[in-house]
Amino acid sequence: MKTYEEVIDFLFQQFPSYQQKGGSAYKIGLDNIKAICNVIGNPENKIKTIHLAGTNGKGTVSNYLTNIYQQNGYKVGTFTSPHLVDFRERITINGEWIPKKDIIYFYETFKNALSQLAPSFFEWSTALALHYFHKENTDINIIETGLGGRLDSTNVIQPLLSIITTIGLDHKEFLGDDIKNIAQEKAGIIKKKTPVLLGPDIKETLPIFERISKEKEAPLHQIKASIIQQPTLPSYLLHNWRTALEASSILSKGFPVHIMDNPKKYLTIRGRWQVVQEKPKIVLDVGHNEQGVRTIVNQLDNESYDHLHIMLGFSAEKETERILPLFPKDATYYITKSTNERSADPNIIQPHIRAKKVNCYNNFEEAFITIKKTVKKDDFVLICGSVFLVGDVLQEFF
Repeated sequence: MKTYEEVIDFLFQQFPSYQQKGGSAYKIGLDNIKAICNVIGNPENKIKTIHLAGTNGKGTVSNYLTNIYQQNGYKVGTFTSPHLVDFRERITINGEWIPKKDIIYFYETFKNALSQLAPSFFEWSTALALHYFHKENTDINIIETGLGGRLDSTNVIQPLLSIITTIGLDHKEFLGDDIKNIAQEKAGIIKKKTPVLLGPDIKETLPIFERISKEKEAPLHQIKASIIQQPTLPSYLLHNWRTALEASSILSKGFPVHIMDNPKKYLTIRGRWQVVQEKPKIVLDVGHNEQGVRTIVNQLDNESYDHLHIMLGFSAEKETERILPLFPKDATYYITKSTNERSADPNIIQPHIRAKKVNCYNNFEEAFITIKKTVKKDDFVLICGSVFLVGDVLQEFF
């Protein structure tokens, strides 16, 4: 029997992973994942789920929902992607990572059948999560799409509620090159006669969701931004919090909950404006698309500091020429790359930075060590642009 490390190494070698390979690992269609689920006993039909799609906000809303239900005594499965440091972060029950032994068990039990079907890495991960949640008899499960919605592997589930958080320009090579095409793809998670909840920022593409919901007789709910009030939260968290509250209200008949007034008690996610050090303040954020970066920059406006230091790294497929001009000019930049093979060359990114102080580094360790030597106690350090960069910094330094 293989060890956990051997299983994970084998999977990354044998099955293409979008996290490692990017677009070449993307497999279109649901036929293969349906065949995989059939082999493992169709757990997708035996568990209760909430399905989330959206350009940004999925992770935060799913984290809020996980903690709301867990703190009310429910056994909650959560499937998210990508991971920051360890593969097991993707699959949790009540916040606890899937045990290594369960990954080994699934691999040993189904490796022959799954290898014959040649699943993508995400199909394999989805099947593992669904099988694990059913085996552990969870009460409710929060399932995030990996990419898009309509053709995403997670779209084999029949949820109690579908949630679409935001619509923005990202992964255009797969989802379409304009906001309406992307909305159409994400609307693919809407199921017949199943309620659907839209985040408050969905405005331009609202007619698309109204039409599809009507066609599928799916009750449509949307939070109005004007009624959102919670002074203790920044706006981006506030919208996600209200989305989670509305979701729990929609499902309150089958899953009654009592929710405390302080939303900070329900957020435990890493990599979303995560403060890892004070004096100097160091913040990590996985924001990596235009919508996410605008949110980061807005949040910076609420911070006080003497000087701003920004460590950036992006995946090669990102449209950095659109994203980088959004960052403030008055900062010192440290452009670098993560250990992931999809990382963009810092020298390609550099010309798009508008600031005067821009330095390039071939590895993130050198960039971070330079920051630590340079920064003063009243300065502010932001590390963002890539899930992989944030994961590398967390693993190596925190």
